[in-house]
Amino acid sequence: MINKDKISRVLVYSSNGKLLISTKSVYFPKDFFKLRGQDLVMLKGADFPLISKGEPVEIIFEYVNGNRVKYNTTIDLCTEYQVNFHVGEGEVLKERRRSFKVSVDFDGLSPFYIRGEEMLTFDDPIILHFVNLNLGGAYFKSESEFECGDQVMLNFMDGDMQLLAEVLRVQRNDDGDIDGYGCRFLDVSQTQEERLARFIFECQLLERERRRAAEGNNF
Repeated sequence: MINKDKISRVLVYSSNGKLLISTKSVYFPKDFFKLRGQDLVMLKGADFPLISKGEPVEIIFEYVNGNRVKYNTTIDLCTEYQVNFHVGEGEVLKERRRSFKVSVDFDGLSPFYIRGEEMLTFDDPIILHFVNLNLGGAYFKSESEFECGDQVMLNFMDGDMQLLAEVLRVQRNDDGDIDGYGCRFLDVSQTQEERLARFIFECQLLERERRRAAEGNNF
Protein backbone atom coordinates (compact mmCIF):
# COMPACT_ATOMS: atom_id res chain seq x y z
CA MET A 1 0.00 0.00 0.00
CA ILE A 2 1.34 3.44 -0.94
CA ASN A 3 1.87 5.83 1.96
CA LYS A 4 1.10 8.90 -0.12
CA ASP A 5 1.89 11.49 2.56
CA LYS A 6 5.39 10.17 3.32
CA ILE A 7 6.95 10.05 -0.17
CA SER A 8 10.11 12.17 -0.34
CA ARG A 9 11.07 11.55 -3.97
CA VAL A 10 10.18 9.50 -7.05
CA LEU A 11 12.78 8.09 -9.45
CA VAL A 12 12.01 6.84 -12.96
CA TYR A 13 14.46 4.46 -14.65
CA SER A 14 14.46 3.08 -18.17
CA SER A 15 14.38 -0.68 -18.76
CA ASN A 16 18.20 -0.66 -19.09
CA GLY A 17 18.70 1.11 -15.75
CA LYS A 18 19.23 4.69 -16.92
CA LEU A 19 17.85 7.37 -14.58
CA LEU A 20 15.29 9.40 -16.54
CA ILE A 21 13.51 11.47 -13.89
CA SER A 22 14.09 12.44 -10.26
CA THR A 23 11.39 14.61 -8.69
CA LYS A 24 9.68 15.46 -5.43
CA SER A 25 6.55 16.69 -7.24
CA VAL A 26 4.32 13.61 -7.09
CA TYR A 27 0.50 13.61 -7.11
CA PHE A 28 -2.31 11.05 -6.98
CA PRO A 29 -5.16 12.55 -9.03
CA LYS A 30 -8.64 11.10 -9.30
CA ASP A 31 -8.52 8.19 -11.72
CA PHE A 32 -11.63 8.13 -13.96
CA PHE A 33 -10.42 4.88 -15.58
CA LYS A 34 -9.21 3.25 -12.40
CA LEU A 35 -7.47 -0.07 -12.88
CA ARG A 36 -8.20 -2.72 -10.28
CA GLY A 37 -5.50 -2.84 -7.60
CA GLN A 38 -3.52 0.04 -9.12
CA ASP A 39 -3.02 3.72 -8.34
CA LEU A 40 -2.63 6.52 -10.88
CA VAL A 41 0.52 8.56 -10.28
CA MET A 42 1.30 11.97 -11.79
CA LEU A 43 4.72 13.60 -11.80
CA LYS A 44 5.05 17.30 -12.57
CA GLY A 45 8.14 19.27 -13.51
CA ALA A 46 9.94 20.88 -16.41
CA ASP A 47 12.16 19.56 -19.19
CA PHE A 48 11.16 15.94 -18.60
CA PRO A 49 12.58 13.60 -21.26
CA LEU A 50 9.93 12.40 -23.69
CA ILE A 51 9.07 8.77 -22.99
CA SER A 52 6.83 6.86 -25.38
CA LYS A 53 3.40 5.71 -24.21
CA GLY A 54 3.57 2.04 -23.23
CA GLU A 55 7.34 2.07 -22.66
CA PRO A 56 8.34 -0.12 -19.69
CA VAL A 57 9.95 1.73 -16.79
CA GLU A 58 11.06 1.06 -13.24
CA ILE A 59 9.66 3.40 -10.60
CA ILE A 60 11.19 3.83 -7.14
CA PHE A 61 9.34 5.63 -4.36
CA GLU A 62 11.67 6.95 -1.66
CA TYR A 63 10.08 7.60 1.73
CA VAL A 64 11.09 10.02 4.48
CA ASN A 65 11.99 7.09 6.78
CA GLY A 66 14.54 5.82 4.25
CA ASN A 67 12.45 2.98 2.80
CA ARG A 68 12.53 2.47 -0.97
CA VAL A 69 9.81 0.65 -2.92
CA LYS A 70 10.18 -0.41 -6.56
CA TYR A 71 7.40 -0.79 -9.13
CA ASN A 72 7.57 -2.10 -12.70
CA THR A 73 5.05 -0.43 -14.98
CA THR A 74 4.57 1.34 -18.31
CA ILE A 75 4.08 4.98 -19.23
CA ASP A 76 0.49 6.18 -19.75
CA LEU A 77 1.30 9.76 -20.75
CA CYS A 78 4.45 11.86 -21.02
CA THR A 79 5.12 15.49 -21.87
CA GLU A 80 8.03 17.70 -20.87
CA TYR A 81 5.89 18.93 -17.94
CA GLN A 82 3.98 15.83 -16.84
CA VAL A 83 4.31 12.04 -16.63
CA ASN A 84 1.47 9.64 -15.77
CA PHE A 85 1.61 5.94 -14.96
CA HIS A 86 -0.13 3.31 -12.82
CA VAL A 87 1.49 1.24 -10.08
CA GLY A 88 0.25 -1.89 -8.40
CA GLU A 89 2.13 -4.21 -6.07
CA GLY A 90 5.59 -2.92 -5.15
CA GLU A 91 8.82 -4.51 -3.95
CA VAL A 92 10.50 -3.14 -0.83
CA LEU A 93 14.19 -2.74 -1.61
CA LYS A 94 16.89 -3.58 0.88
CA GLU A 95 18.71 -0.55 2.24
CA ARG A 96 21.88 -0.23 0.20
CA ARG A 97 23.63 1.90 2.81
CA ARG A 98 23.94 -1.13 5.11
CA SER A 99 26.16 -2.92 2.59
CA PHE A 100 29.90 -2.58 2.11
CA LYS A 101 30.27 -0.10 4.95
CA VAL A 102 33.89 0.72 5.74
CA SER A 103 35.71 3.11 8.06
CA VAL A 104 37.79 5.61 6.11
CA ASP A 105 40.11 8.51 6.83
CA PHE A 106 40.43 10.93 3.93
CA ASP A 107 39.46 14.47 2.92
CA GLY A 108 37.17 15.62 0.16
CA LEU A 109 35.86 18.98 -0.98
CA SER A 110 32.51 20.68 -1.34
CA PRO A 111 32.06 23.67 -3.70
CA PHE A 112 28.39 24.31 -2.83
CA TYR A 113 25.24 23.08 -1.12
CA ILE A 114 21.51 23.51 -1.67
CA ARG A 115 19.09 24.57 1.06
CA GLY A 116 15.49 24.64 -0.01
CA GLU A 117 15.46 26.17 -3.47
CA GLU A 118 18.67 28.19 -2.97
CA MET A 119 22.15 27.13 -4.07
CA LEU A 120 24.86 28.46 -1.76
CA THR A 121 28.40 28.53 -3.18
CA PHE A 122 31.56 28.72 -1.05
CA ASP A 123 34.22 31.29 -1.96
CA ASP A 124 36.68 28.39 -1.93
CA PRO A 125 35.67 24.72 -1.74
CA ILE A 126 35.49 23.64 1.90
CA ILE A 127 37.22 20.54 3.25
CA LEU A 128 35.09 17.57 4.33
CA HIS A 129 36.68 14.77 6.36
CA PHE A 130 35.12 11.37 5.59
CA VAL A 131 34.81 8.94 8.50
CA ASN A 132 32.87 6.09 6.93
CA LEU A 133 31.56 5.26 3.49
CA ASN A 134 29.17 2.85 1.84
CA LEU A 135 27.34 2.45 -1.44
CA GLY A 136 24.42 4.61 -0.44
CA GLY A 137 25.95 7.31 1.73
CA ALA A 138 28.70 8.58 3.99
CA TYR A 139 29.48 10.15 7.34
CA PHE A 140 31.71 13.23 7.25
CA LYS A 141 32.94 16.03 9.48
CA SER A 142 33.07 19.68 8.50
CA GLU A 143 33.79 23.07 10.05
CA SER A 144 30.81 24.41 8.11
CA GLU A 145 27.37 23.78 9.58
CA PHE A 146 24.63 22.01 7.65
CA GLU A 147 21.02 21.15 8.41
CA CYS A 148 18.96 18.03 7.80
CA GLY A 149 17.61 18.25 4.26
CA ASP A 150 20.58 20.21 2.91
CA GLN A 151 22.00 18.77 -0.30
CA VAL A 152 25.79 18.95 -0.28
CA MET A 153 27.98 18.46 -3.35
CA LEU A 154 30.75 15.98 -2.44
CA ASN A 155 33.98 15.78 -4.40
CA PHE A 156 36.29 12.93 -3.36
CA MET A 157 38.44 10.06 -4.63
CA ASP A 158 40.93 12.64 -5.98
CA GLY A 159 38.14 14.35 -7.89
CA ASP A 160 37.02 11.14 -9.59
CA MET A 161 33.74 11.07 -7.66
CA GLN A 162 31.30 13.97 -7.56
CA LEU A 163 27.98 13.24 -5.89
CA LEU A 164 25.15 15.27 -4.45
CA ALA A 165 24.24 14.01 -0.98
CA GLU A 166 21.30 14.81 1.29
CA VAL A 167 22.02 15.33 4.99
CA LEU A 168 19.84 12.90 6.95
CA ARG A 169 21.40 13.19 10.41
CA VAL A 170 23.30 15.85 12.34
CA GLN A 171 25.35 13.98 14.94
CA ARG A 172 26.22 15.84 18.17
CA ASN A 173 28.66 14.94 20.94
CA ASP A 174 27.96 14.90 24.68
CA ASP A 175 28.57 18.66 24.89
CA GLY A 176 25.96 19.32 22.21
CA ASP A 177 28.50 20.35 19.59
CA ILE A 178 28.18 19.01 16.05
CA ASP A 179 30.40 15.98 15.50
CA GLY A 180 29.49 15.20 11.91
CA TYR A 181 26.82 14.53 9.31
CA GLY A 182 25.23 11.34 8.03
CA CYS A 183 24.08 11.63 4.44
CA ARG A 184 22.75 9.60 1.55
CA PHE A 185 23.91 9.92 -2.04
CA LEU A 186 21.42 11.21 -4.61
CA ASP A 187 21.14 10.14 -8.25
CA VAL A 188 24.06 7.69 -8.24
CA SER A 189 24.66 6.31 -11.72
CA GLN A 190 25.50 2.67 -12.30
CA THR A 191 29.07 3.63 -13.27
CA GLN A 192 29.53 5.68 -10.11
CA GLU A 193 28.14 2.88 -7.95
CA GLU A 194 30.56 0.40 -9.51
CA ARG A 195 33.49 2.76 -8.82
CA LEU A 196 32.32 3.22 -5.24
CA ALA A 197 32.03 -0.53 -4.75
CA ARG A 198 35.59 -1.08 -6.01
CA PHE A 199 36.94 1.74 -3.85
CA ILE A 200 35.15 0.46 -0.74
CA PHE A 201 36.45 -3.06 -1.38
CA GLU A 202 40.01 -1.71 -1.69
CA CYS A 203 39.57 0.20 1.58
CA GLN A 204 38.36 -3.00 3.27
CA LEU A 205 41.45 -4.89 2.06
CA LEU A 206 43.78 -2.15 3.31
CA GLU A 207 42.04 -2.09 6.69
CA ARG A 208 42.31 -5.87 6.95
CA GLU A 209 46.02 -5.75 6.16
CA ARG A 210 46.55 -2.96 8.70
CA ARG A 211 44.83 -4.99 11.43
CA ARG A 212 46.86 -8.08 10.61
CA ALA A 213 50.06 -6.05 10.79
CA ALA A 214 49.02 -4.56 14.12
CA GLU A 215 48.20 -7.99 15.53
CA GLY A 216 51.58 -9.30 14.33
CA ASN A 217 53.41 -6.50 16.11
CA ASN A 218 51.77 -7.49 19.37
CA PHE A 219 53.67 -10.78 19.45
